[in-house]
Amino acid sequence: MDAEALAFAHPPKDDDPMKISVITTIYNRPDHLRLLATALAAQTRPPDELIVADDGSDTATGDALKRLLPECAIPARVLRQEKDGYRLSAARNRAIRAATGDYLLFLDCDIVPLPDAVAIHVREALPGRVLCGNRALLDADITQALFAMRPAPLAADWEQAWSQADTTEMDVAARLFRHHAALRRWHVARAHKPKLLGCHFSLFRDDVERVNGFDENFVGWGYEDDDFGRRLYRSGVKPRSVIEAARALHLWHPSLAPQELKRHRDRPNRAYFRRWRVAAFCANGLTKTGA
Repeated sequence: MDAEALAFAHPPKDDDPMKISVITTIYNRPDHLRLLATALAAQTRPPDELIVADDGSDTATGDALKRLLPECAIPARVLRQEKDGYRLSAARNRAIRAATGDYLLFLDCDIVPLPDAVAIHVREALPGRVLCGNRALLDADITQALFAMRPAPLAADWEQAWSQADTTEMDVAARLFRHHAALRRWHVARAHKPKLLGCHFSLFRDDVERVNGFDENFVGWGYEDDDFGRRLYRSGVKPRSVIEAARALHLWHPSLAPQELKRHRDRPNRAYFRRWRVAAFCANGLTKTGA
């Protein structure tokens, strides 16, 4: 069986003018997902559902999800695809198709939004706009301390973690975003700039469907987020930074990324990304056009 879906239902909330789906992907990190789920439930504006795209995690992770997600205070659903390499684009598209929200917030399972982050995304949301976020980095000791807090860290614990996090990369990203946004206004920015960081961004479903979601020709490490941003911009979607406003933390874990030189030489994805005449609407995305 290629995919498995598990749904964990909760009573519906009061009517809201915009339904928000959080989409996350996971591969063998149930403790990270537990903290993400509890942080989402504690938002000042909680999302309406959590869609978890499992890219072939092991049995232990699957069992953990069955235990953890029913305890989450928001409706949650798991969609599993069999492990066949690193298929992030396919996993995200599977989750997008299953999501019922008008508005989609993408967060990696190792990203934890602080309590007002979802509300900030909602406040800044507009059709034809993608909100680009980022994250501050936690070290191993702080991450382990957060894991040990039961049933979950409180708002004050997240603020304390934020005060100890490394914001260097985030600060640089905020400056670069402003720089590339100015270049884009003058029509001289590179096609995929300002950079969309796939671990934290949001936009309306209609804008995702406008470009047919993520291009599933990207298999293996890298470039699927740059391609998605490039096609969004080509379709007319405008980037806006919430890097400094919508605070989020990255929970530490050993990196699975290739070394820098190897990543640069990831020829299949790099060569495909650098091809000529990239259309906004990809052929191998949410729907398969055969083009």
